[in-house]
This record gives sequence, C-alpha cells and structure tokens, in this order.
Amino acid sequence: MLLNGIKATFLFSTLILLVKCQPKEELTELIYTNQFDQTELGDIEGGKYFEFNGDGVVGPYNRDGFSLDLSNLPKHDFLEVSFTLLLHDSWDGNAGGDDGSDRWYMELDDARIMDVTFSNSPCVSTYCLFQSYPKRFPDFSNPRTGASYFLPGLCHRADLSDGTSVYQITKTIAHTSKTAFFQFYDRLVQTNTDTPACDESWSMSSLEIRTVRLE
Repeated sequence: MLLNGIKATFLFSTLILLVKCQPKEELTELIYTNQFDQTELGDIEGGKYFEFNGDGVVGPYNRDGFSLDLSNLPKHDFLEVSFTLLLHDSWDGNAGGDDGSDRWYMELDDARIMDVTFSNSPCVSTYCLFQSYPKRFPDFSNPRTGASYFLPGLCHRADLSDGTSVYQITKTIAHTSKTAFFQFYDRLVQTNTDTPACDESWSMSSLEIRTVRLE
C-alpha cells in the first residue's frame, strides 16, 4: 500500500509539473492597420501623404516624424508592432561630423524601443560608413544590414535603382496599459548641404499593431 501511495503521489506531481510547463497560447488581435494608401491618414499626428514608386506612403521626413495615440486596448501582455520603413538617399550611419550620426527612433509611451542608425553608403576595404541596425546605436553593422529589398532613390539619388533601402521590421514589446502612444522620428545630420531633406529622408509604407495575450 505504501508503494502504491508513493507511485500515486509521484504521478500526480509529474502531472502538475507537465501542466505548468505547457507553453501558453498566444492570442493576437489586430488593433491598428494603415497602408497609407489614402490621403486621409486617420489617427496619424504629423502625417503627410505622398506617392513613391507607385505606392502611398507617409513622409518624407527629415528631422521630423509622426505619432499615433491609441486607447481602449483589449487586455494584453504584449504589443507587436510591424512596419515597412523606407530610407531614402544618402544615409551615413554612425558617421560623425557634418554627415551624422543619422539616427532613427521608435518610442512607446516613455520607453525608447529603437535608437538606431542606418547607412545607404557603399562599403569597400578603404571606405565604409557602418550603421548600428539591427542593434542599438552605437553598435556596428555593415551598411544595409537587414534590408529586405531596394527601390530607386527619392531625390538626391533618384537616378539609382537602389537609392532607397526598405526594411520590414517587427518588434514585440511588453505592455499591459489600455493606452499606447507611439512616436516615430529621426535626428538626421547633414550640415554640408543647402537641401538636407533632398540629401536624406525616410518614409513608411505600412504600419500594423497587434495585442498579444498569453493564456
């Protein structure tokens, strides 16, 4: 009887442990989507619509950006933010002086989620303007690391078929509040030209936000 009791206790404890170790189910809900394909940009504050390469985008920005204020969010544990970021023309990455650093930011509420630089510069043995992305500034990666594809430049490099680097980025952020305030902006540096916005700028062609709940 004692042996049977020990076996029963062991099996019950093992069952509890297995239940506790089961991965939680992720329940996702799309709470915001914008393909920026209409001149009316909805809840975007600071948004400006223009067409680039046949598609609607929000931008272009140079030392500027936009924000999005969301409320009445369903119960959740995380926010998943996905967007397509277009970096036009001569971004100089981590370079200092007159050309940089060319930094780009995403913030959620009071937290800076992304603080990165991007570089559209060629990289050869004698000359390379590194960027930090996909890591935070001031880490180093080769120019255009993580880019999904390329498009023609917007202004300064409009004659180049790869003058724009396109990044498809997804970030999952711990978050439980019923409200969320997003900011997307840059701090580009280009003091050696009279037309800095033509020299380098950015835009966004899609933005989706989902809540993620663990059960």
